[in-house]
Order: sequence, then structure tokens, then C-alpha cells
Amino acid sequence: MKTSRSSGFLIAVLALAAATACRPSEQKTESVNPENVAQARENLPAAVVAEIDSANEAFRAGDHQSALEHYTRAKDMKGDVGAAWFGIYMAQRALGNEDAAKEALAEAQKVSPGATLIHPTARDTTP
Repeated sequence: MKTSRSSGFLIAVLALAAATACRPSEQKTESVNPENVAQARENLPAAVVAEIDSANEAFRAGDHQSALEHYTRAKDMKGDVGAAWFGIYMAQRALGNEDAAKEALAEAQKVSPGATLIHPTARDTTP
């Protein structure tokens, strides 16, 4: 099935939640609910979900290189999934690759235009 941009956004939020291990109540998403996240996952190919899940697990374990490899495979399978691009951003940043991280974040924002967590506002950033 084709994933809509809003589904990509929900998956990006899911990736962020899993990778950072924050409780949903601590996240300032302003636009996501668990039912939509579950539906978005169901609309993705199983192989993409498996790569994202493996990437999230690797990221949580501190294996950022492995996480990057899994996120990249997910992106290669389906390039419009915000979670894959956002995961690449997180992994690249953790590996100290700031330019690659910025490029991945820009792509995540492009494929997930409604994702409040990856579109910071002035109040979300510090000078």
C-alpha cells in the first residue's frame, strides 16, 4: 500500500519515540494519536517496518552505525517514510556526521510536512 505523507509523519514520530525512549506524555507532538500510529505502521511493507524496528533497537542500544544501516535500508525500500529519514538524521548526528544529519533532517521534513517534532518552531530552539 502507498503511504500518505501523514502516515510518514506518524512513523517519524514513532521512530523518535522508540529511539529516544521518551514516554508519549513527555513528547510535544500536538498532532498524533496512538491509533493513527498503529494504522500508519500497518500501511507499510513488513520489511520496512522490520528495518525501522531493528534500527530503533540498535539506536537504543547505542549501536548507531548499525541503526544507520537499518534506517538506510528502510529508506532504500520506501523513500517517502519519514521514520527512515528521521532515523538516518538521528544516527548520523550520533555518529558526529553533522552535514549528513542536516541533509537527512531536511528530507524527513520534506516527506513529513505535518510532523511537529521535526519542524521546530522558535520556542523549540535555543539561540
